[in-house]
Amino acid sequence: MKRAVATAALAVCLAQPSMQAYAQTVADQCFAIGDIAGQVASWRLHKKSKAQALAQAQKYYKEASDQQAVTAMIDRLYSGAAMTPDQASMVFTQECAQQKKRAAQ
Repeated sequence: MKRAVATAALAVCLAQPSMQAYAQTVADQCFAIGDIAGQVASWRLHKKSKAQALAQAQKYYKEASDQQAVTAMIDRLYSGAAMTPDQASMVFTQECAQQKKRAAQ
């Protein structure tokens, strides 16, 4: 059993470099918004400044809609009471899902 799992894991690792990479935007993906919110909250808890968080976001998020979404998230997370990464993830994921639900109606 262990050998089969190890073989499967190795096959996945070897296949990944050959897969074509696709740039994804995160602005409309609630799970991604939640993940990023958790990361930003972690940065704040680890004393990364708002300017450092904004610079980090500009480095990794190139799409204008992504940059706008992440910048708004950073502004919000750094201006209010500190949240744990789990709290931030849940809040932002829930708000995104509610917004999508309202837009669909």
